[in-house]
Amino acid sequence: MIKTLQELYKYRELLFSLVRKSLKARYKGSFLGFLWTFINPLMQLLIYAFVFQVVFRVQIPNYTMLLFIALLPWANFSSTLNSGMTSVVDNSSLVKKVYFPRIILPISISLTYTIDFIYCVPILIAAMFITHLPFNRWILFFPVVLVLQFLYQTGISFAISAINVRFRDTKQIVGLITMAWFYFTPILFKLDMLPETASILGMEVYPRILLTIINPMTGIINGYRAAFFYGAPPDPASILISAAEAIIAFVVGMAIFRKMEKTFAEDL
Repeated sequence: MIKTLQELYKYRELLFSLVRKSLKARYKGSFLGFLWTFINPLMQLLIYAFVFQVVFRVQIPNYTMLLFIALLPWANFSSTLNSGMTSVVDNSSLVKKVYFPRIILPISISLTYTIDFIYCVPILIAAMFITHLPFNRWILFFPVVLVLQFLYQTGISFAISAINVRFRDTKQIVGLITMAWFYFTPILFKLDMLPETASILGMEVYPRILLTIINPMTGIINGYRAAFFYGAPPDPASILISAAEAIIAFVVGMAIFRKMEKTFAEDL
């Protein structure tokens, strides 16, 4: 791992170049260009406000913001996985012709979407002001949660981008998993809405604890909500579990990528 990090530092200019290129290409040729970074989340917020407060009349106080604060990082997460997964295959001609650390490709995708997410924060802050959510010192915890998400989604991108080179149906499988994953993450609901205990197939389970342990995005989403919605410190156990699993995902994903990249040229 140390060798990989040293190599990444050596090729850091290439990494930054790929990120810049990706950011520029996203809105190239569009009339509003970079403004779409702000328009998309703003339109999402207006749609959620209409659907859940006017149509469904959800009784949870300020549910639109509760949902919006969770959906922004989830959109970043799922987009990173979808694009990161094909990052090596999409650059197959480059991979076969020029030497550079191939692991830069999924990292550049994750960095691009993370920067995109950061650009959406002013919209989030403005929405907090409009909906009278408290501004407090815990908002400063946002970078910590963002780093955990970056490590987690990058680690997964390492693994699935390498696997996708050899098995091209990985895209369909990941799509199905991500769709189910969404509903097992506290986005449309709050974690405390789940019962403390439940009986499934005759076995007693603890849904809140189970969801926190098996799904690192639970702690990450709740971390964002703690900072931006509740104005309170995040649950320490939940954040520590997500942090440990994010680091593990990053290290294991890197190991899988480095092992499988030896046959990239043949598989591509």
